[in-house]
Amino acid sequence: MFEVQNPAIVYISPAELVVHPKLIEIYGENEERPALEKSISEKGILESLKVSARSGVNVVLAGKCRLQIARQLGISTVKVEFVESGSPSEDLKLVLDFNLHREGGKTHYQKFYEGQYWESVLRPQAKERQRESARRLNLSNDSNLNHSINESNSQLLKGKRVIQEVSENLNISVGSYHKGKKVFELISQLRELEKFKAVVALEMEFNRSIDAAYKFVCNQDICYQVIDLLEADEIGSIGDGIAWIRSGDRNPFRRFQLDQVYQFKKRLRPELEIVGRVIGITNEFVVFGLRNLVNMNLEIVNLRPRQIDAELQDEPSASQRKRIFHLMQKFSDVFPVQVSLAELLKLPNLTDKEEVLLRMYESDVFEKTWEDYKTQMKTMEVSTNRNKENIRAA
Repeated sequence: MFEVQNPAIVYISPAELVVHPKLIEIYGENEERPALEKSISEKGILESLKVSARSGVNVVLAGKCRLQIARQLGISTVKVEFVESGSPSEDLKLVLDFNLHREGGKTHYQKFYEGQYWESVLRPQAKERQRESARRLNLSNDSNLNHSINESNSQLLKGKRVIQEVSENLNISVGSYHKGKKVFELISQLRELEKFKAVVALEMEFNRSIDAAYKFVCNQDICYQVIDLLEADEIGSIGDGIAWIRSGDRNPFRRFQLDQVYQFKKRLRPELEIVGRVIGITNEFVVFGLRNLVNMNLEIVNLRPRQIDAELQDEPSASQRKRIFHLMQKFSDVFPVQVSLAELLKLPNLTDKEEVLLRMYESDVFEKTWEDYKTQMKTMEVSTNRNKENIRAA
């Protein structure tokens, strides 16, 4: 017995392949797929790339990420299956068909891009079903069957509504699909108008939340003002724009910077110190590190800009922070020391005990202890390698 090989499957160099532009338009030029990269590095490419050679060029219709990872890993040949296609429109259909159940997750924008295609395919089919239903109904009316049977047959022949079928293909609810379509249509209009900054911001908001993007688009008074601000490069996100329009505050996050120390007008909680250090800034929050005065530990607090009633302070620990950065560089290969020093940087100021810890790290005793430890580890490693060589020789 022998296995018959598929003649359409070959192994060719990644350099001989180009990606269909629609794949890049929908899914982006570079995607982060760590699980797929790990799998390919360990097992190689298991599923063949789908390729059309219709135009004389090897065009990838499915497998963009696999090709990208193969190039990154320096893989010399990839598994390719050539598929039949007679026209650019057939290429596009294959692109969307092959990627309908694409692994790795899709953004809302990507799903609705596919939804646009599925509607264009399914609506003509639905109209044909309606015409066939009407034809059969007319034939039935000419017969002796009663009217109720005719109506029943008509309903059965209609099949699923297009929107319902598209929603099921995309694995989202019909309600979310209706809302998302309105957002997707505005993104498409903005792209045609070459308002690309607004396109990027609205697409980000859409991918974050269909509902939030839908509410934004429906509020036209705010929506078009924010679009103008985005295009003028006055703001960087939909959230910033809404905050500015509603409160008159131009980007409420702009006054905050990492590592700044603020003194609050009132304690956020009775047990927390009244000063805090900015240790992070997200799309929604300014993240503060404050000391818990009960257990003296670090506590992390997320606040929206409008919740922050505090004044910027001069840096209270400038000299200590300089010493910490020096120590982090000195002991860059000692993970526990790195962790403890990084946590100290999140606090607004240091206690006497923490100052003692710094001095210990700076002391000759600690440095000598660490050097002795590294010497011992190196000696043990040499001994272990020698034993392995002796075993192999035996």
